Formats: sequence, structure tokens, C-alpha cells
Amino acid sequence: MNIEDKLTMLKQKVLQAFANVPYPKGILAPHECEECLELRETFKDQNWKTIDQKIIEKNYGQLPLFSSEAFHCFLPAYLIYSLENFNDNLICEFTIYALSPSKKDLKESFDYWKERFQYFTDEQMEMIYQFLDLVNENKDSYFISFENISAERLKSVRDQQN
Repeated sequence: MNIEDKLTMLKQKVLQAFANVPYPKGILAPHECEECLELRETFKDQNWKTIDQKIIEKNYGQLPLFSSEAFHCFLPAYLIYSLENFNDNLICEFTIYALSPSKKDLKESFDYWKERFQYFTDEQMEMIYQFLDLVNENKDSYFISFENISAERLKSVRDQQN
């Protein structure tokens, strides 16, 4: 299967896995900083399926600012954009970072990562692992600057018992 077929197949999996994710009931961005206030205003009442790509482009590095519930809701829009523009662009780069805890991250902030993915179903997580595996498979072509992208570290977060 070539890269274009893999990207198309994975995009369909994202659409299917996240089809029924509801809009967050809680606050979109929990901090009272200017960035979070702007993020709340920008993503207020947005649907990840229909959000304008310009909003994603402008907010390429904002995934870490979302609450866990909002991260769950809006991550699929970032994944779709990344799959449709699968190269070393800022949206794809920051999406990868938001899904890729380093060993140091896990050691120092395990609870953060555990809480971050609490709303994700097994199907959604499997699709994320496949996305990270696809990034790893294509590091030489697209993601030369990425080292140690690991679905395994993210799996360790999900697999860890409370």
C-alpha cells in the first residue's frame, strides 16, 4: 500500500472513530491567560468536522492549551489536517508533539498525560497509534527532525492502571 492509500485509509478511520465526539461540556482552555481566553473565543461553538482550516492553521500550536475534554473534541480536526497535508508543516508537527510524550515527559508528568487521554476510546487510541506509526515510517521523507516518535510511550500511558 502506498503512502497516499495509507493517508486516505487513516483519514477514514479518524472520521469514523471520532464521529460522535460531543462538544466539550466544560471549559475549553482552563487557564486565565490571554492565549487561553482567545482560544476559548475562537473555538466556542465550533464543530471539529466543519471548522475552517484557517482556524486550525492560526492555532497550530494550541493543542496543549485545551482542556482534556476539548483536546479530545478538537484533535480529530488537527489529525485530518495533518493527514491531508502530510509533510513537515507546523500543524502536523505540533499535532505529533501533542501525541508524543518523551521519556522525560512520562517520568515528570505521567498524570498529565494520563488525564490528557482519559476521554479517548480504544478505537480512537488505536487510530492515534497508527498515525504515529505512519509518521515513524515516513521520517526519512517528511519528518527528518523528529526522533523517537513512539506510539509505545503513549500506549504505556493508556495501559497504566490507576
